[in-house]
Amino acid sequence: MKKRLLAGTLALCLLLSGCGGFRDVYEDIFGGEPASSGEPQSQTSLLLPVDIDDSLGPYAAQSDMNLSITSLLFDPLFVTDNTFTPQPCLAESITQAGTGEYLVTLRSDVTFSDGSALTAADVVYSFEQTDLQQKRYWQLHTSVESVTEVDSRTVRVKAYRSDRNIAGLLDFPIVKNGSGTDSLIGTGRYIYQEQSGRRYLTASESNPGASEKITEIELVSMPDDSTLANALRSGVIHCLYTDYAEEADYALGANSYLFELGNVVYIGYSSQNALTSQRQFRTLVSEMVNRDSIVSDIYYNKATPALTPFPAGYYDLPEQEHSDLGDDRIRMELELMGVTLEESGWRSYEDEPVNLSVLVNSENPFRVRVAETVVRYLGYYGIQAEVEAVEYESYLSRLAAGDFDLFIAEVCVGDNVDISPLISGSSVGISGDCSDAQLLEQYYAYCAGTLDCAGLLEQFDTYVPVTPLVYRQGGAVVSPSFQAKMTPISQDIFYNIDEWQ
Repeated sequence: MKKRLLAGTLALCLLLSGCGGFRDVYEDIFGGEPASSGEPQSQTSLLLPVDIDDSLGPYAAQSDMNLSITSLLFDPLFVTDNTFTPQPCLAESITQAGTGEYLVTLRSDVTFSDGSALTAADVVYSFEQTDLQQKRYWQLHTSVESVTEVDSRTVRVKAYRSDRNIAGLLDFPIVKNGSGTDSLIGTGRYIYQEQSGRRYLTASESNPGASEKITEIELVSMPDDSTLANALRSGVIHCLYTDYAEEADYALGANSYLFELGNVVYIGYSSQNALTSQRQFRTLVSEMVNRDSIVSDIYYNKATPALTPFPAGYYDLPEQEHSDLGDDRIRMELELMGVTLEESGWRSYEDEPVNLSVLVNSENPFRVRVAETVVRYLGYYGIQAEVEAVEYESYLSRLAAGDFDLFIAEVCVGDNVDISPLISGSSVGISGDCSDAQLLEQYYAYCAGTLDCAGLLEQFDTYVPVTPLVYRQGGAVVSPSFQAKMTPISQDIFYNIDEWQ
């Protein structure tokens, strides 16, 4: 979404957000805490916002409102649900053909909206088109070297390494070979129509994924993003996508259906600092921080606690028993490792006062608050720390130079749940962090299927390169009049439209 400040009440929300007033104003406007919609009822119409100055082609569209509509017009090979399990869509199957090589067989019953059959050439062409949306598909291109045609129903996917979740990256929309960036010829559940200035979608007769009750979807032109909140509240539009990346997003509406983004916020540590380089200390920091309070107080319950490097709902995550050391045990462990409480109330280590800095990008207010919260928790246990909030370019240069004690960062693990940036430090070009090459090799073994998830987590807890805090969520925000029960996913907020009653 092209982010603009919303007028009126939202401006007041933003003014108050820095001192904790955002939640109060949120409650005044919407009548309570942010919450999901109620029980499903009958939904027979759908009004969606559209930017008429933007394309509806999946590789040309720029606005979130238009990109969300493209999921109705075009299908991918696979989609990943909220457990990050790849589900076949246009693909019939995927099989490994060698180290880092996979064969994808296409369904034989798929046609485009112009009546032509889906072929491997369309998939190859669509993969090439993803170059036009590098920001959206950067993980695809850092993981997949090529997609080539084997025969009319088979493509070969060559990855840089074996990946048990490679199908999760094959979620790019399939467009017709040679159709161009603005073409709306797709295989999707709906087909774009335009007549006498009216823009709308009609259910595709060749795709069973459309709703039986919603045979047409009206596209409502929005002059700019500042009108979206009022349009939702008044029922002019029914729902829209948001990733809750900015405070303005939280004022769009109180009713939303959440989905997993794969964006993890975490603490990184310096390997050059005498204290933060100690694995035992990093383990204790993880015990000090109350993740639930970060979820509720900073992300307004649009996030989940990250007790492992994986999302909480990840399909391969084993049952975990998480210890709660308690305050006394944490203080005792600090003393045992020589982090001694002095008469001043602050701790020292190796005869030097402990005074840590927490580096954070000042341009992201959520992560600044996370840094402030981490500093408060450290202080509670007698560890003196301060927030260093700097502009983005300075933040990156400080990380690259290793000029930090701790830092707050966020990285998207993607639909293939690639946690290697957390392990390697590559997420923000870090120098002098606590990444570990041996742990990275263990992660690659997990991706190749030679190590199970429990074994990987055991290794992660041995090295503790970072402390994952929360996984942020996105939402399909709906109007008060919207009655269907949605199950959105990050690539498609209309994922279960065929089940709407």
